[in-house]
Amino acid sequence: MKTYRNAAEQAFAQFAREQGWSVSKRGWPDFFCWADGRIALVEVKRHKNYRLRTGQYRLMKALSERGVPVFRWSPDEGLREIIFEDEKPGFL
Repeated sequence: MKTYRNAAEQAFAQFAREQGWSVSKRGWPDFFCWADGRIALVEVKRHKNYRLRTGQYRLMKALSERGVPVFRWSPDEGLREIIFEDEKPGFL
C-alpha cells in the first residue's frame, strides 16, 4: 500500500476509495481521482484553516476555469468544492 506524507493524506485516500474512487498521489495537486468517467483534483490540508499556497491557488483556479472539478479536503472539514469568487491568492 502507498505510504503518504501525513495522516491527513492517508485519511483522504481511504475516504476516496471508500466512496468508489481510484486515486493517484503524484503531488500535482495532491490527488487525481477518477471513477465512472469522472475526474476530480483534490488538495489535502491537515486542518481546515490551512490555506492554499499562491501556486496551488493559481493552478486550481486555472483547472477550474477549464471545467475540471477541484476540491480541498481536511480531516476536520471533509471534502468541499473550491469555488473561485475571490481573486485573493491564499484565500481558500
